[in-house]
Amino acid sequence: LVGGFFLQLFFVSLGATTNLKALLTSNALLDLLAFIAVILLTQASFLWVFASRLLRIGLPDVLLASNAAVGGSGTAGGMAGTLDWRDKVTPAVMCGTLGYMIGTAAGLAVSW
Repeated sequence: LVGGFFLQLFFVSLGATTNLKALLTSNALLDLLAFIAVILLTQASFLWVFASRLLRIGLPDVLLASNAAVGGSGTAGGMAGTLDWRDKVTPAVMCGTLGYMIGTAAGLAVSW
């Protein structure tokens, strides 16, 4: 309960720093939203076809893995908690944390 409160406080602090006037008057906003939509739809369709259909993984697990890959452990845990998948909160957070670990190791390997 306390962790969820602080997670929501974190999300509010991220949103509060947004300059809405600059965001809404920017010409690049539609390009950015289209790019994000293409990336997310590509990932979601791949996960749905490959993981959910071919590997027969349940849809909640696929959705949480996708969320952990895009948003990290905080958003995946928040999604699992919000959708009352209490038994999936810890695996979702661990999946996001594992992604951070692999991404950090890969970034360090590429930089050297």
